[in-house]
Amino acid sequence: MPIPSDIISEIRDRADIVSVIGQYVHLRQRGKNFVGLCPFHTEKTPSFNVSPELGIYKCFGCGKSGDVFTFLQEYNGLSFLEAVRTVASSVGIAIPEGAEQAPSPADEHRRQLIRALEAARDYYRSQLEKHVAAQRFIHDRGLSQAMVERFQLGAAPPSWTALGDALSAQGFAIDVLRDAGLVAIRDDGSQYDRFRNRVMFPIWNTAGNVIGFGARTLSNDPNEPKYINSPQTAVYDKSATFYGLHLARHKIVHEQHAVIVEGYMDAIALHAAGIEHCVATSGTALTEQHIEILRRLTKRVVLVFDGDTAGWNAAHRAVGLALRSGMSVDVVILPEGEDPDSLVRTRGVEIARQQLSKRLSPIEFLVAWSKRTNDWSRPDIATQQIRALAEMLTPVPDSIYRVLLLRELSDRVGIPVDLLQRTTPAHRVHQPQRNQRVPSPKHSEPPTTPPPPAPILPEEVELLKAVLLSRNAAQTLFDEYVFDPATLPTASARQLLEAVAEQLQTDSSQRPPGSALPDLNIPDHVRTLAEWLIFTHEFPSPRWSDHGIELDRDRHLRRLLDDALGKLEERRLKHRIEELTKQLQQQPDNVELLQQIKRLNELRIQLTNQTP
Repeated sequence: MPIPSDIISEIRDRADIVSVIGQYVHLRQRGKNFVGLCPFHTEKTPSFNVSPELGIYKCFGCGKSGDVFTFLQEYNGLSFLEAVRTVASSVGIAIPEGAEQAPSPADEHRRQLIRALEAARDYYRSQLEKHVAAQRFIHDRGLSQAMVERFQLGAAPPSWTALGDALSAQGFAIDVLRDAGLVAIRDDGSQYDRFRNRVMFPIWNTAGNVIGFGARTLSNDPNEPKYINSPQTAVYDKSATFYGLHLARHKIVHEQHAVIVEGYMDAIALHAAGIEHCVATSGTALTEQHIEILRRLTKRVVLVFDGDTAGWNAAHRAVGLALRSGMSVDVVILPEGEDPDSLVRTRGVEIARQQLSKRLSPIEFLVAWSKRTNDWSRPDIATQQIRALAEMLTPVPDSIYRVLLLRELSDRVGIPVDLLQRTTPAHRVHQPQRNQRVPSPKHSEPPTTPPPPAPILPEEVELLKAVLLSRNAAQTLFDEYVFDPATLPTASARQLLEAVAEQLQTDSSQRPPGSALPDLNIPDHVRTLAEWLIFTHEFPSPRWSDHGIELDRDRHLRRLLDDALGKLEERRLKHRIEELTKQLQQQPDNVELLQQIKRLNELRIQLTNQTP
C-alpha cells in the first residue's frame, strides 16, 4: 500500500530543507530565505532560492522548483519513495511496514543493482580479516581501523566464483550480478567474479549508496593491472562520479573549496590527515561532468597531481576544464615520484600539509607546463606558446577574472595585456572597425528575482502574498471575510486563490498555504506566479527589535491583507462609478443614478481615508 499522505506531510514538515539542500549547495541567508548558485544549471549570480518556512525552493534562472523530496529526486536521481525514505530516516520518522509505492521498472532495476552492490560490499568487508595479503597491504599503507571502517574497505578472495556463489545463495539473480558489474558471463554461460585477489574500494553516489568498486591487485603478476574498476552500469558512470564525495561534501561547502586527487589511496590518506574536503576521480580523467558536480558546492578547486609527466598533463587538462566552467583553480604539483598517499605515509602529516600549501595559480602552472614541454629559447616557439596561453583564457566566463588572469600572464611573460588581448580569436572577431562606436558594456547576469511572470494588479500581489505566507491571513480571508476568489480582476490571481481555498478545505495542518505549493493543481504559469510571490516578499527587518520595536509577522501579513482588500474595494467602487457615470450621460434626468453615484463616491472617500 502507498505511504499515507499524512505521514508524507509530517516528514516534509519536519525536514529542514535548508539543512538538506545545504549539503549540496552553498547557501547564504538573505532576509527570511536563503540563496545560492543553482545546482541544476550554470550561473554566475545566485538565483536559487530556498524558503525554510515553507519548505520549498525555486530557481529563477532555470525554473526548477519543488520541496525537499523533489530536490533529492532531481539531484540524486532517486525515486519519490527513495527520497521520502531518505528524509524520513534523517528526521526519525518510521514508515509503516508494508507502505510502498510501485516503482517503475527502471527504478526497480536500479534498486536491485544497488542492493547487490551493497551486499557485495558487505561480503568483501567480511573477507578482509581472512585475506593475509590484504591485511599486509592495509598495514603497510599505515591505514588505521577508523579509516578502514570509514571507507568500508574489503578484500576479494582469489577464488573465481566466491562472490557470485555467496550472492546467489542470498537470492540475487545472475543477470542482476552481471548488470551490477560484479560477475562476467563466459560464452558457455558460466559465470566468474570480476574482482579476484584485490583490495576493494566501494564507490558511492552522493546519497551514500554503493554504485561500484575500485580494486587494487594483491598479485605479484606484472601482467595484472594494478587497478581496475567497475564497468559502466545503470547506476555507475565513472565520468560523473567522485570517490568519497558523499563523505567530503559537507567539508567542501564549509571550506569553500574542494581538493581533487587522482587515486583512491590518495583521497583516503588526505582524509586521514584531516583534509576531509578531498575527493578523487574514479578510474578516469577529470571531465566536464565532474567539474559541474563540484560547481554546485563551490566555485574553487585545488588540483593535487603527481609530479611525473602524466600528472603534469592531467593537471593541464583539468585547469582548462575548470577555467572554462568559471571555477577558480589552483594546482599543487608534488615532487616526482611522490603522491599524496606516499607523502603522508613517508614524511608525515605536517610535511604533507606544508607541501599541499605550495599552490600554483593557474597562470603560474600553465606557464610552467608550457616551458616544461616546449623550448622557449626559440622566439617562434615562445610566440606560439604565449598566444596559446592567452587563447586558453578566452572561454573564462567571468570577464573580471579573465582580465586578472591576463594581467598575471602579462607579468610572467613580459607582454602587455592589450597585445595579449589582441592575439585572442574573440578579440579578432569582435574588434570594432576604426571610428566604429563601441557600445558600453551592460550587466548581462540574470537578476536574482525576475519581474512578475504574469500580469496581475499590485493589490492582488499584496493579497496573494499574505494568503500564501500566512495561514491565519488565509483563514481570515475565507472564514471571516467570506471572500470569493471569483471577484479578483485577473485570471491568474483567481486561479491561484481558488486553488488555495480548495487546499485549505482538505489540509488540516497549520502550515502556511504556500508550503503546499508543490501539491496544488494549478497550471505552470500560475505556479510560477505563486513562486515569484513567495520569494519576492520582503518582511520588515528584524533589526527593528534592536530599537525596542517588536514586529509581529502575522500582524504584518494581516495588515497587508487588509490593505489589499481595501484597495480592491476602492478599485471596484471606482469602476462601478465610471459605469454609472456613462449611463448618466445617456440619461441626464435619472435621479436614482445620480443618488447611486453620490453614495458610491461617499463610500470611496471613506475607504480612501481609511486606507494608508
